[in-house]
Amino acid sequence: MHPQKPGSVCENFEGDNPAISEEIVDDDRARMQQATSQSESTRFGQEDVQIVDDIATNNPTAAEEVAINVPTSSLAARESPVKTTPTTDMSYLMGVGEHDNDQGEGEERGLELDQRTFSQEASGETRAQSENVDDHQPVQEAQLAEEQHLEAEDTGDSDSAIGSDVESGSTSLSESIYNYRREHGRTYHAYKDGKYIFPNDEREADRLDLQHHIFRLTFGNRLFFAPLQNPKHCLDIGTGTGIWAEEFAEDFPFCQVIGIDLSPGQPTLVPPNLKFMIDDAEDLWLYAEAFDFIHARLMAGCFADWPNFFRQAYQNLEPGGWLEVQDYGLPVKSSDGTHTGTDLHRWGQLLCEASMKLGRPLGSDCSDYYVQWMQDAGFVDIQVRMFMWPSCGWPKDPYMKEIGRWNQVNILDGLEGFCLALLTRGLGWKKEEVDVLVAKVSNELRNRKIHAYF
Repeated sequence: MHPQKPGSVCENFEGDNPAISEEIVDDDRARMQQATSQSESTRFGQEDVQIVDDIATNNPTAAEEVAINVPTSSLAARESPVKTTPTTDMSYLMGVGEHDNDQGEGEERGLELDQRTFSQEASGETRAQSENVDDHQPVQEAQLAEEQHLEAEDTGDSDSAIGSDVESGSTSLSESIYNYRREHGRTYHAYKDGKYIFPNDEREADRLDLQHHIFRLTFGNRLFFAPLQNPKHCLDIGTGTGIWAEEFAEDFPFCQVIGIDLSPGQPTLVPPNLKFMIDDAEDLWLYAEAFDFIHARLMAGCFADWPNFFRQAYQNLEPGGWLEVQDYGLPVKSSDGTHTGTDLHRWGQLLCEASMKLGRPLGSDCSDYYVQWMQDAGFVDIQVRMFMWPSCGWPKDPYMKEIGRWNQVNILDGLEGFCLALLTRGLGWKKEEVDVLVAKVSNELRNRKIHAYF
């Protein structure tokens, strides 16, 4: 039985659906793709911004419980460890927890991931947290969902966007994993067919890399917030294109990094301390070594049994290790009610309904309960950070306007893929019906009178 849902933080939008020149959007998308090819440090410097996290540790003094409603300082939660209850909807969320040493070391892990032996430090209690945090790096208050009440810019209605080698467990993979399901012009993973409801084609891979860029921009160029110290072994669940795992491996050359996914497609030219595997995180975890850090980003809709995921993560963390989870809530919201009655709001409701019928909840149906599930698994010192992604460039604040424009392209590029499998498989829609909804939502994503955010 789910605990009572906390109050939501993000809001959605509603309004007119003005048309906008596709040439402008295409031109802006081209400029954005060109921008993403630049070095992150060159474009944004060494200090960018952040999004939303839940973090839990094993600090025995972390006995308080705090509910975060709307924009509040994320760093405060980490600096004074508390068990935190997230209240975000579409805000991105990170969770961290650790287990009590009195509960024992857990099950023996059977399958070694490669021939090397990874040394692990076994001091402290196990923690789970999101991205690592530099205590001295400032965080822009405008990004934190708990402190945000954005002012919309009054400049009209419409808005355009900004101008491996792979293994499966310990066995080799057959060519069958490349026999992707082809459906409505998109491709989907073959291994454990049907578990992941979003495409795995090149179009989606490009969007995922763009989305990673938005995370870096939002997180102040951070990859994580967990207070890691010399990690030896890291697991990236749902690694996708592998871009996060690759950058983490480059930053921590003495840490053995493993990225797992249901689909191949990760790069082959990677740092020597990084390997990718085809694996299903819903199966029994049989890793030979425990991890210092487990990272899971945007996994909503992937698991039928979320509590079991958190239990397995807990059992596979070293005492003192961290779990970091970043996710979102649906449907979207707005602070002024402009999302009410829009197709954009209805879109989120439909995705949640379809995912529940498929048995793999997404949005607020899972993210609202992450902290409770972490606590139930044994994690402590849970920290939550919440951030806002505007639907387009409607905010007056220059920084949030930039985030909104990047996110507008991100959602527009992924909108069809978000809807196709969910609505046709989950709700029995025809592709033509999906196309109509996608067109309506696309128009509203360009409407600056709808002050929505994720």
